[in-house]
Amino acid sequence: MHLHEQFDKVDSPGAYVRVALVRSCVRRNRRRAMEADRLARLDAPEETAGLEIDEMWAAVQNLRPERRAVLVLRFYEDLAHAEIARVLDCPVATVRTRVRRALTDLRKELDR
Repeated sequence: MHLHEQFDKVDSPGAYVRVALVRSCVRRNRRRAMEADRLARLDAPEETAGLEIDEMWAAVQNLRPERRAVLVLRFYEDLAHAEIARVLDCPVATVRTRVRRALTDLRKELDR
């Protein structure tokens, strides 16, 4: 929901806006911290296990779109299976299967 949709239903509009603003700032700061952490990990050569980042992304791009999506959501966005299922509007079991199959396909791509 958007702020303007709820504004006429609140008792204290000032407090409502303040809480919404604070929550938005907290989310943004968490996102920045997470991105900074991921960038720092990308700079660490031992994290790539001998693979170039470009090679990994090329292999990921060769996957089927639904398998690529679950890998990105799981390992880049760090979402749990239940959250991925909600985002993709599919059952959790389907997400688990897609992750497993995507990792199998990714291993095959990297072994080529």
